[in-house]
Amino acid sequence: MAADRLSDLPDDLRRRVLHFAPAKEAASTAALSRRWRSSLWRSSGAVNLETRVEDYDPCSPEADALCSSRRDAFVSVAGAALDAADAPVTRLALRLEIGCSSRYFIHKFLYRDVQDGDGSEDAVVAAVISHPAARRVEELQIAAEPKCSRDRGGADDEMTPGWWLAMYHLHPESLPSENLRVLELTNCRVLSPAADGIFFPRLSSLRLRHCAVHLDDLQIFIDAPPALATVHLDSVLVDVVPMPKENAILLRCPAATVLVLERCRWKNEKESYNAVTIVAALEIDAPRLRCFRYKGHLRPLWLSARPPELTRADLHFFRDRYLKSNPCYHLATFWRVLDSFTGAKEMKLRVHHLEDAALLSEAWRAEVLPTFGNLDRLELQGMHRTKGKTAAVAIANLLRCCPVLRDLRINLTAAHHPNVGHRYDAHDLISRRFQSDRDRSMDLLNRCGSSEPTIDDDEVSDIPGLSRRSFECLRSSLRRVGLQFRMEESNNNCFGAKLARFFAENAMVLEEMHIDSGNGKLCEHMNGKVERWIASSSKRRNSGATSFVVLPLKR
Repeated sequence: MAADRLSDLPDDLRRRVLHFAPAKEAASTAALSRRWRSSLWRSSGAVNLETRVEDYDPCSPEADALCSSRRDAFVSVAGAALDAADAPVTRLALRLEIGCSSRYFIHKFLYRDVQDGDGSEDAVVAAVISHPAARRVEELQIAAEPKCSRDRGGADDEMTPGWWLAMYHLHPESLPSENLRVLELTNCRVLSPAADGIFFPRLSSLRLRHCAVHLDDLQIFIDAPPALATVHLDSVLVDVVPMPKENAILLRCPAATVLVLERCRWKNEKESYNAVTIVAALEIDAPRLRCFRYKGHLRPLWLSARPPELTRADLHFFRDRYLKSNPCYHLATFWRVLDSFTGAKEMKLRVHHLEDAALLSEAWRAEVLPTFGNLDRLELQGMHRTKGKTAAVAIANLLRCCPVLRDLRINLTAAHHPNVGHRYDAHDLISRRFQSDRDRSMDLLNRCGSSEPTIDDDEVSDIPGLSRRSFECLRSSLRRVGLQFRMEESNNNCFGAKLARFFAENAMVLEEMHIDSGNGKLCEHMNGKVERWIASSSKRRNSGATSFVVLPLKR
């Protein structure tokens, strides 16, 4: 008989594993190890409950009774699991997998009376979180997730409300508030709190995913916990009634050090679910902010007070497909948004087209461009047109803004590529299509050694708008450059290769250049070229520039 290695693990380690395992797996895990018995489950401090709301035939006379019976059985089992806990329950997770296509049966399972779904609290959720053993939990996760994947908005679009949104209702005051530190809700309609308010003395992390909430109720939820350090809103529908006269929304996060706003939609009373998206301005008051991530439409967005400890900003802007394009407005908005994050040390910036960030007028550059005096690392991603002239101006604008930049990564995708559309993730395209060649590139790099690479001696031209320009970071601080692009076999003079030449000739203190040319043929395409660029660069020779190595780009 094979050795039972699981039994040799310390009990504390096995309890930690069971802390995240569904309770329904108790029997199967007990079969794996003679010591992995129910006593360990009961003492793990966690109860993880899962069930599936089945599909029922709406024409069947037994459908209602079957749905109610399954609901009552689940509530009974959940209560028994909580009753059986030998140790205080510190983690409670409730996950409902929705398999029904009929909202009637979803409500029939969640509520004892289907009509209760209009505004009362979910009976199943209420029964679980009101159990005495659940009142002192520290981590609480409640999720109702459709098994089928409905359209929730594209990769480059904000969330699209649908039948799955707000599957269950929850009153904030019904939550176990005394010890709660982490709260995660998925597909929930957060109801208005009671008149006497709510208080979560220890809550430090709040995540709402595919939820619906009124702005005023959300603000109460964020204001109540004095130590709420992390606020994560993912695809949340925020009702804004009434919309402020200035069409600007204020979100206060007084204690937050981490704020994430991803694909959220701000909806006023005059906007239907299928109406044209209203891109409202957003003001954020978060004086303690250290890390900010935004993913959504480019909108007027600013920090009302510059957080002194801001370290990282991750900004991913969608192109607005609904409103008539206004390049001047988009340009001004883009750079004004960036102006709020001039204190950041790291920035990840993703735009639909790099051309969307290009300021062509010198007078406008002098007026609009901010200075990122602390920015040490910048990652830029976006599509570009074939020649890349305007995209080069955008890169030049950013280099001008970053006088102390040390680490720069640029991920490029040609806009003409047949598989790249407004809803396509360009980074994923490169990753999926060319991952198989990366192993080969590593082998080629190791075997290149000092041998002369056999590549065509194609000329890589200068870049109008970027070449022959000098920036402070190129002269004194830029140590590492990473370039990800696709080099076509028929065109070695692509924009990515031009950028590689530019940095090879102009980055005076460069130590490392990391390249992923898409098809993985790093040695054949680039190494020899880079060596010749270095040797022929009078600027590097005359300035005593440092030498650097060329390596594969790690993902």
